[in-house]
Amino acid sequence: MSGSGEESESLKYVKKVLEAYGFKVTEYQAEAYVGEPKSATLRIVAPESKQINGVTAALAPSTPPGGIEAEIIYVGAGSEAEFSKHDVRGKLVLVKELAEPEIAKRADNHGAVGQIFINDYYAHEGIVSIVWGTPKLETASLLPATPCISVTEKDGDSLLHLLEKSQVNGRLLTESFRGWRKIPVLTADLHGKPERDKFVLFAGHIDSWHYGAMDNASANAVMLEVARILSEQKRNLRRGVRLAFWSGHSHGRYAGSAWYADNFWLDLEKNCVAHVYTDSAGAKGASALTEASVMPETMDLASAIIGRVTGQKLSGRGFSRAGDQSFWGIGIPSIFMLLSEIPVEAGKKNPDIRTVALFGPSPTGLGWWWHTPEDTADKIDPVNLKRDATVYALVTFRLCSQPIIPLNYERAAERLRQTLIELQQAGKGTFDLQPVISQATKLVGAARKFHVRVKKTKSVEKGRIEIYNKAIMRLGRILVPLTQTRVGRYDHDLAIPIPQLPSLDAIRSLPQLERDSDEFKFLCNGLRRNVNQVADVLDKAVEIIDSALA
Repeated sequence: MSGSGEESESLKYVKKVLEAYGFKVTEYQAEAYVGEPKSATLRIVAPESKQINGVTAALAPSTPPGGIEAEIIYVGAGSEAEFSKHDVRGKLVLVKELAEPEIAKRADNHGAVGQIFINDYYAHEGIVSIVWGTPKLETASLLPATPCISVTEKDGDSLLHLLEKSQVNGRLLTESFRGWRKIPVLTADLHGKPERDKFVLFAGHIDSWHYGAMDNASANAVMLEVARILSEQKRNLRRGVRLAFWSGHSHGRYAGSAWYADNFWLDLEKNCVAHVYTDSAGAKGASALTEASVMPETMDLASAIIGRVTGQKLSGRGFSRAGDQSFWGIGIPSIFMLLSEIPVEAGKKNPDIRTVALFGPSPTGLGWWWHTPEDTADKIDPVNLKRDATVYALVTFRLCSQPIIPLNYERAAERLRQTLIELQQAGKGTFDLQPVISQATKLVGAARKFHVRVKKTKSVEKGRIEIYNKAIMRLGRILVPLTQTRVGRYDHDLAIPIPQLPSLDAIRSLPQLERDSDEFKFLCNGLRRNVNQVADVLDKAVEIIDSALA
């Protein structure tokens, strides 16, 4: 648990190993707002008496000592449409889904007094806050306002069966710590040469649920193994690597990585080349690497390494708003969150590796033991773990050693252009994006020319290499915040899904509005200002490339 003695012991081991490899280790104590679930029960009081045990979620409040008694209302998967069908004020809502922050917030907004989440074979631990990291004054009011419990599919189905026959009343009783706690953050640096100050951030969380063999001890082991390999290759590192072990991932909605971004913003802005993340590595049955998360600019590197190690073709799936991705505002490109997963179809055929769907419909998922006491060492496949470690070692080594940082902003520019075209079509003539589409097309051409020149650059051309690397980092600092964030460079977006180019996504809703309505005109006015931001960034990106090529 975040801030616990066990976590402290694990970091002592990490420190000892990394110092033996020649890394400079730095330890911090971050004051963070975290949650720690204690207990959760649901007693059915009518039409029969029955007790159901489950788990509550991190950062959900406790019930009063006597619990909360209310009618139970079923709202399906907890969508806005489902909630709107029912008057849930003063009720306990029953949701057939994992405990998700969006659903918990939706229940709060609709006046429910508590939530009951129906999971699958096990009741999974989790966190229900939509606030990224420790709240600030303006976001503290968004913390969960009502208690919750997660129950197994078997217990949930029994509730659904009762609801088919009559009204069901239940008493929810939960206990959970929620408040301030010191949590550790450990970083370890191995410098390169000649770009001594520049580094690749290779990170993972060290807090866990229960034993946490897969999530996240296996990934921590990968980090240490990659550290060992890079220490032996130090003479070949042009730029350094900074390992970071975060606390507060599971219990503070990425509180550790968010704290680090807030407190070392300028160093990260000036010197961090890319963010490589590892989580839940090497699980048994995790044969698919095709759905690993990448940004367009990191796609080529990831695809080349995964293809080389496994022969698989990367799909190019983007990031969900999860996994300690606390550095998009700064403009740091990301590569990987979950690297390997279990094919869903394989899980259907073999119950031993059945899957949990975490981020919506996907052909892959994590094993059923995720966030349960069953996440033990027998869930790790040594062959898969070595394979994943090999991918991480090669990706990190290339980022640290190649003369020119291996990021392709031609792909990023093309993805941006395609998003603008898609938004123009979705708007159905209600808003003209053609001027910025033309700018994006110009950026694609400039980025293509730049990419060709980069590939022709020889390692002895030191002056040109320095200029190109500066340009690549500057492009990330303006394009990543534009395409991945709503709030910009100095804050953290909420832990809810973010579309590509979020500042213009509201164009999709314009065709549903009356053109003479205030809402339509107000929305267009805001979009006009956001288009100016996009145009400015596109213009600056072309200037960066033209200047570098000149």
